[in-house]
Amino acid sequence: MNNLNKEKISDRQALLGFNYFSKIGPKSMLLLEKYFSSPAQAYLANLFNLEKAGIKYQIALDFINWRKTFSPQATEEKLTKEGVFFITWHDDNYPRLLKEIAAPPFLLYYRGSLEVLNDESKNRLAIVGSRKNSAYAEKIITTFLPDLIEQKVEIVSGLALGIDALAHRATLNNKGITIAVLGTGVNANNIYPRANRCLAEEIIKQGSILISEFPPNTPPLPQNFPQRNRLISGLAQATLIIEAQKKSGSLITANFALNQNREVLAIPGNIFSEFSQGTNNLIKCGAKTITKVEDILEIFQLEKSEPRKKKKIKTKKIILDDPLEKIIYQLLKQANERAEKINIDELVKLSKLDTSVINSKLSILELRGIIKSDGINYDLA
Repeated sequence: MNNLNKEKISDRQALLGFNYFSKIGPKSMLLLEKYFSSPAQAYLANLFNLEKAGIKYQIALDFINWRKTFSPQATEEKLTKEGVFFITWHDDNYPRLLKEIAAPPFLLYYRGSLEVLNDESKNRLAIVGSRKNSAYAEKIITTFLPDLIEQKVEIVSGLALGIDALAHRATLNNKGITIAVLGTGVNANNIYPRANRCLAEEIIKQGSILISEFPPNTPPLPQNFPQRNRLISGLAQATLIIEAQKKSGSLITANFALNQNREVLAIPGNIFSEFSQGTNNLIKCGAKTITKVEDILEIFQLEKSEPRKKKKIKTKKIILDDPLEKIIYQLLKQANERAEKINIDELVKLSKLDTSVINSKLSILELRGIIKSDGINYDLA
């Protein structure tokens, strides 16, 4: 930028510039807007006035040197060409619920349907949990989500592996609305984790939205994700933790929800599982215990719809002549009834059969379509 004073800059573009300069966050932006008549005036200010506004000398100096290399106008044009858009906290469509939290982001990037962010008269539930979910957690999501979606409850999560991804997919499968809050940029080649890039595009395709307070091409820095978590809880009236270890990012989200005066909900889990220690502790500390979908609907003062008449599905009779296949099938069936999957080591321990025999019989059962595997665990097909 050769001559800042001759180059016209809008307030939106000024906020875009401040957002790209990572050393000025929401609290500093509030100081600037309090001192200057507009974001544009703050962006073009000299060192003396930036300091008077409350910005530390070194940060103000770094900003003045940095802005010589940055063009908000060119950056906005580039983002638009790439299909990345943004709103600021001065825009009418900025989420009302976010404005209520401490230090809300002054700018949000998005891809997808902006209308989704309008939270007037909407019920929103944030769902978070372990990246290594159990079959128990998967069953909770696939059981609860259809009823929640039918009552127009929108689902907020963080696009992480495990619980987050399951929540987003179950919402899409039931034709619901979901908001994915990222700890990276929202541009397609920047989605993290890479394994969820197709899911991210599907969220956009089905009329939902990806959002982030981080500029495009921001890498998945560890410190970004706890910061991102305050937005997950901030966008919803309640946060549900399904599975979490004793020290988990999900508990950070729960703590944000508590500080934001939002409901904290938790699913009780197996007392012997490390992935239930966090949720069980939350319940001990006062989180609302969730054991059925009606417990969640009650938070929003909603009632479960009358159950639809399900078509009777003829179950295929499993005929096994091999006694060893029968043993393995029964163990898998028992695990399935407990909403669990089972791995080879557990099958060897329970069946007392040799590993090579187990592998052979599992392959036969899988080829016959009786069981299925995710590469590690086995379950009934």
